[in-house]
Amino acid sequence: MKFLIKIEDAINRIILSFAAKMRGIIPQFIFNWFSLFKSSPALILQKIKSYSPKLRLYQLKTIGYLKHYFTMISGHIVGIQIYLRSEEFKKRDKKELIIAPLRKFKTDPIKAFSVVTISCFLLIATVGIYKNTAKIIIGTKALRAPAAVHEEDPILEFKKIKFKVMNDKELVLDITVVAKSLEERDKLIHIEKDIERLISEMTIIIAQLPPTKEEIKTIEKQILKMIEGAKIRSVEVKQVLSARPTYFQQTEKMVSFKDLNLQLFLEDTKRNRQIWVDFTVLASNRNTIFFLKDHEVEVRDFINMQVEPVIPQLPIEEEGRQIIKEKLRIELNDYLKKSGIEGKILEIYVDYIIVS
Repeated sequence: MKFLIKIEDAINRIILSFAAKMRGIIPQFIFNWFSLFKSSPALILQKIKSYSPKLRLYQLKTIGYLKHYFTMISGHIVGIQIYLRSEEFKKRDKKELIIAPLRKFKTDPIKAFSVVTISCFLLIATVGIYKNTAKIIIGTKALRAPAAVHEEDPILEFKKIKFKVMNDKELVLDITVVAKSLEERDKLIHIEKDIERLISEMTIIIAQLPPTKEEIKTIEKQILKMIEGAKIRSVEVKQVLSARPTYFQQTEKMVSFKDLNLQLFLEDTKRNRQIWVDFTVLASNRNTIFFLKDHEVEVRDFINMQVEPVIPQLPIEEEGRQIIKEKLRIELNDYLKKSGIEGKILEIYVDYIIVS
């Protein structure tokens, strides 16, 4: 059995060695071509999605302009038809009607075609004003924009890449890959998913969290070496620190009430019973806790007068405790809302209950 395992290991080593030699012989552009070919469908789909709204907008504009001009022409045609059917046109000399514009054009051609001349002049002036205005707007935006906007950096960012380190701990990194030019950056974008997959599959070895500067530099060199063949200028790695835990400053958002008197209503006997309860309140912020401490007497009176939980029976079991906790939470939130406090009760912890 061990002999077969050794044979299998030897075959695997031969295959891996052959694959490594073939990779060294094959030019890098072939791998880049395969990666580009693999990501081409996704790139085409992305381009279609980006250009689809623009084409739709141009379509709507074209249809709108055509409808507008069609309406104008239709209006002129209708006006001409109305004039041709009018009594004024029937009474006029048709020969004089045709010759009159020609005579006017012979004496004063500009005046004869004054409407056409003015329309052309206004059209040319409008186009010139529009072009100059567009240039002014572009120049103003360029002047007001910060210096960083004028030149785009050839960078490719990978956010929140997670690695397992030190057996069971997690390291989250933001990785910035800086290409040597925008053209090289665009080539990297085509294989961005492959690069991200390779980075996420890396094995990172560190001695502590957070990693030291030397360990960060080692990680950067490891990534730079892994993306071999691409024209990369540098790699920058930053650790993403985790957010505050849910228990951050939790003790400052809690207050306790002792020996508070409550009235219970029992469903089985249809009677009231009196209980004394100690409970602790967890609020959403410290301002709510300050308010409850400053108005402890009013809070006690409110609970004593307004809160009357309904439980199935005695003795109080887990279901009854949950009903009491939920009733206290709802009524205290209602009291805070009526008092104009921005905050709420998140949880009630019952510490002690005794029935009279």
